[in-house]
Amino acid sequence: APVAAPHPKRTVACEVACEEGSEVAWADAAALSLQENGFVVLRASTAEPLIDAATCEECRRIAAAQLARLFALLRGRGVDPRRDRFTFCEVCARTAGGRRPDMRLPTEGSEAEAWSPLLRAVDRWVRPVLERAQLAEDGPSGVRVDGAGCVTALPGAPEQHLHPDGTARGLVNCFAPLVRVDAANGPTELAAGSHHAGACEEQLAEDCCFAAPHLLPGELLLFDYRVLHRGRANCTAEPRPVAYVTYSTRRAVSDQHNFPADRWLLPPATGSASTTLGHDVTQCEDISILR
Repeated sequence: APVAAPHPKRTVACEVACEEGSEVAWADAAALSLQENGFVVLRASTAEPLIDAATCEECRRIAAAQLARLFALLRGRGVDPRRDRFTFCEVCARTAGGRRPDMRLPTEGSEAEAWSPLLRAVDRWVRPVLERAQLAEDGPSGVRVDGAGCVTALPGAPEQHLHPDGTARGLVNCFAPLVRVDAANGPTELAAGSHHAGACEEQLAEDCCFAAPHLLPGELLLFDYRVLHRGRANCTAEPRPVAYVTYSTRRAVSDQHNFPADRWLLPPATGSASTTLGHDVTQCEDISILR
């Protein structure tokens, strides 16, 4: 069906307070924002966060150790993780000097188990939204997890250019920050309505509403792959890790372009990303290299 032309200034509320036991109201509101704005922020309606602080902190620690190990593997290949562009199955940096390594989450072993509480918590709040959204053309049974990872804006990471994560209808990202995200360390800025047909970068500068929500660990940002967005600069001395889960709401749609299919830092025969990184992430790792 044809998609209506965008009305960038006519946005619905883009933040929703999630409540236990009243799923219909908040999930309907979140689905409406996702459809109209192309994104929605999910916050807790009480002092209890959507994802508990201990889970976020544990995942932050594990992500730092995993990324440090990947950096060591990259240096062994003659790659400078801070300066070079590189694309591997386990980790990518899509812009030279961008300082935003995007690491796939392991799918096996102890590291995968360590991420499970966060992924389950994300799914608990995201799935009701996606099952209501018009994106779910195949119905609730068509909503599935397509992938998961963690993107880290290293200290000094510059502002990105506006970009979509893809052009296919039916892919949605959920960002789950592992640290506080604010103006200093670089929130994600989104152009409301830019996922609709007809929106272009020239229009955006003049017509669109932009939002760069500040987020606490335990809060979530959902956005359509097609929405133009950018990470703002990290002007602090600390990394800013954000875990993410990618959902597909259409059975025939999957992200096949953001990571290569067969270019491994270490070949699968010697272990997947989960096993080559080592089983004990509590072993001493020089995570200061991420600063």
